[in-house]
Amino acid sequence: MIRHVLGAASAALLLATAATSCSENREAQVTSVTTKVSCSATELMACAQASSISDLVPAAPKKASGEPIKIGMVNQENTPAGSFPELSQSTQGFVSWINAEMGGVHGRPLELEVCNTGFSAEGSTACGEQFALADVPVVLGGIDVFGNAIDTLGDNGIPYVGGVPVSEQSMKAANSFQWSGGSWGSAVAFATYAAETLDVKSVAIVYGDFGSIADGARAGQEVLQAAGVADVVMVPFPILTTDMASPLQAAMATGPDAIIILAADSACKAAFDASNAMGISAAMFYTGACAAPTITEAAGNEATEGAYFSVEGPVNRENPDADNQLYTSVMAAYAPDLDPIGVATVSARSMMNLFSVLSLTKPDQVDAESITALLRSQRNAPSFMGHDYTCDGKQFPGLPAACSPQQILVRMHDGKLEQVGGWIDVGAANG
Repeated sequence: MIRHVLGAASAALLLATAATSCSENREAQVTSVTTKVSCSATELMACAQASSISDLVPAAPKKASGEPIKIGMVNQENTPAGSFPELSQSTQGFVSWINAEMGGVHGRPLELEVCNTGFSAEGSTACGEQFALADVPVVLGGIDVFGNAIDTLGDNGIPYVGGVPVSEQSMKAANSFQWSGGSWGSAVAFATYAAETLDVKSVAIVYGDFGSIADGARAGQEVLQAAGVADVVMVPFPILTTDMASPLQAAMATGPDAIIILAADSACKAAFDASNAMGISAAMFYTGACAAPTITEAAGNEATEGAYFSVEGPVNRENPDADNQLYTSVMAAYAPDLDPIGVATVSARSMMNLFSVLSLTKPDQVDAESITALLRSQRNAPSFMGHDYTCDGKQFPGLPAACSPQQILVRMHDGKLEQVGGWIDVGAANG
């Protein structure tokens, strides 16, 4: 996550990024900290054979050879406005493992080319043009707040898959396929749980007044009102603010039973601190980005106790599933300098889901048209470290690119996250 933000533009990026990546899979994060996984960097094939990609695992490690299959990735790196190299690093880690042990795709190695947007609309467009000219068959998403690359790729029939859905295009473009619910998914999950499980009568939604965050807040508002929660107060705050006490005071003035906070990074701790200082007893919902250990540990157990967060994978510290064990072990073997805790889980999921789809192509048809058709045909397909996905454009009304927007809520207790309930079908709730 970003530690320093410069200027209004970078603050906008920070909030958009973190609030839409807030629902990343936290199980891998929790297990990597609190649990010793049952496989290691030297036992990757055993992990893989027990995971969601078991059908693709060769009987013995196999190295890919021959002409590489080039795939692109659009990301923002090496800029003071916010740098997210962990996304491309985790992706490259899995590419290296696929090439070294999984036999690549049809025996051919994958070659990942990362294009840095430099945090500009022009840079985003340039990335799209670069990959269109290179005639790559598919482009992975990292973080691109502008989304221009998606438009350019779409004009050239190239699918854009996964990553952190920040821009409007990432969730609405016909050539985009996403395994995340973004800020929309989090807000709707919070609203659903508050109305149906907590039976609240009044809710305040405190949100950064910017792009997809504001749109997600409105989606949460609509779900609450449809569920019969008549008293829903919207409290926007400037994206540059470091003072969360003021918007929380405005929210508390209405006497809500629950407060949904769509904020991230430094605003998370500020909200924890303000809530604790004000003695707020209402149920508090925060984006999953706020559950990052560096943030919750800095805020302290007293300030975070009882807080709800959204995630996109089951949390089980005592018995982590095979996908999460494989993720942790691949990172240890092929990206040892990368801290596996964080948003890197999102790009790992994207890469492995893409790998599964690429493996369905015919050896002589690893092209954009075939990959797009296969993605659109997926129905209840297993998703790496996530909910099964269906890319029919109907999983989340108004957001046709969402293939698996489902969310799970966790709650902080004694400094540890505990899952509360199962999957929330945010698409159905938003319908």
